[in-house]
Amino acid sequence: MNERWNTLDTDVLVVGGGVAGSMAAIPALEAGLKVVICEKGKVLDHCGSIGCGVDHYLTVMDSGPAWDTPEFLIRHVPELTDYIVDVAVASRVIGEMPRIFRKIESFGVDFRDRQTGDYYRVRSFGLPGTYHINFDGTDFKKHLGERVRKGKATVLMRTMVVQLLTHENRAYGAIAFNFRSGEWFVVRAKAVILAAGDVNRISRNASGLAFDSWHIPYNTGDAQAMGYDAGAALANMESVEATLTPKGFSCQGLNALVSLGAYFVNKAGERFMFKYDAKGENARRAVIADAVINEYLLGNGPIYLDCRHLPQEMLDRMEYTLQVDRYTLPAFYRQKGVNFREEPVEVSVSELSIRRSGVYFRGSGLAVDTNGETSVQALYAAGDCATVSGGISGAAVLGHIAGEGAVARVRGDKGALPAVDHADVRAVRERAEQHLAQKNGLSWKVFEDRTRGIVTDFVGVRRTDKGLRLAIDALRGLARQQAELRADDLHGLMRVHESKNIRMNAEIMATASLTRRETRTGSSHWRIDYPAPDEANWRKFVIVERGERGPLTRTLSTQQALASAFARNAAVV
Repeated sequence: MNERWNTLDTDVLVVGGGVAGSMAAIPALEAGLKVVICEKGKVLDHCGSIGCGVDHYLTVMDSGPAWDTPEFLIRHVPELTDYIVDVAVASRVIGEMPRIFRKIESFGVDFRDRQTGDYYRVRSFGLPGTYHINFDGTDFKKHLGERVRKGKATVLMRTMVVQLLTHENRAYGAIAFNFRSGEWFVVRAKAVILAAGDVNRISRNASGLAFDSWHIPYNTGDAQAMGYDAGAALANMESVEATLTPKGFSCQGLNALVSLGAYFVNKAGERFMFKYDAKGENARRAVIADAVINEYLLGNGPIYLDCRHLPQEMLDRMEYTLQVDRYTLPAFYRQKGVNFREEPVEVSVSELSIRRSGVYFRGSGLAVDTNGETSVQALYAAGDCATVSGGISGAAVLGHIAGEGAVARVRGDKGALPAVDHADVRAVRERAEQHLAQKNGLSWKVFEDRTRGIVTDFVGVRRTDKGLRLAIDALRGLARQQAELRADDLHGLMRVHESKNIRMNAEIMATASLTRRETRTGSSHWRIDYPAPDEANWRKFVIVERGERGPLTRTLSTQQALASAFARNAAVV
């Protein structure tokens, strides 16, 4: 540990340098504000969930047809989200999509197809129009990183934020440490934006390797855990998400497969998706994953991806697209002796993540209002750690909205920042030093695997009252062992903090799941003891907040915006 403290004062602090974090920083920099970004990754251009690239972008473009307008898509949002959605925030995000899309294009991102010179738009995941642009986004994140650097933000790489600074329900900064140099930072800010992504490494996967995850394994619910500790309200945390991946290789790409015409077939060769949704393979991600899970439960597995019916031109596009964000995938298929052009390819269900339950415009995380602000003043959230999410475009748009909200907050606030409580700050570092001093303590790997085992065995994709209560008890038992966690080095100390955040999010998720006594959006929240949606009683948000003895839940009618929960007028459960 470096004994010296680095104290920084800034206008805006951004936690997370992915798409949402970079897009949040940009309007603040354009307004002439000072911005500090803390990011766990090594290089800003290649951090976040699409650091290596992305193959699709969802947006309304206002290109002329009635379906290509924000108003048309907004009308479909309630049905697309099974009526659990903050329509006010979702409408703001969808309404801003065309503007932010054009802005990202101005940064140098080329969304056009290289063969035709036009946008290659496809329909997928149950959306009512061809809103996805299929493109080569290998350099997408690089362009955002360049824009942030040109704005001269202070970027602290390999730096993990471990605690927010708050005073009288207002955020004014954070405590962080660099897990290469051992330096500690106290950053005071007039506004804080959390953009650290979803919660991964939370359940076991098919390969058994925790870091072989469908989504970026370094998103470990840091923002959700810190926001929760600071008193912010969370919502939709009971909803988990899974996808389909090639067996033995977790990767993104389901969007490209279904939008370009792939089929899913069971062991009998039956194309089964139409049994579950009239749109077949173009159903929502949640429906696709749930259908495959159900086929396995019925004894109809293995499940295969079948592309043999597709024309050569489409197969070429598919092969090229699938390697954009996982460039080693073609080599994996070659080494396995598998040719998806000529034979069905076995797929498996991915691990769970707390993200957005397999639907667009409903996120799982920190509840935000139409400016991206949480229930803690001057604390904002965007991307997959917030309650309105829409993939990469949702992160970009809500990130920009949160950045603009922070600008308005900073310009309107003339008061001085609170003084740092140095005793509290020292206590944070002392707890970290205790993990480094442990010689025979508990490995973070073992601790994490126990968390994953509890979530897989007692929560999973088919839930019961008894199982959820067992999960909560077991997760709270794990919490009592956290002081024993051992960090062998500074990198291990970062992993210790991640493992504690994963466990905390698992407990929040299990508690919210216990509260929602119905099944909603298939396997994203399936209660065996309440196997059907309850439209009369459960069109409600489950709000989670920190209590004296753990997570407390209450409900809020979806007829109200989540911002109503900030006034604490919801029903306590």
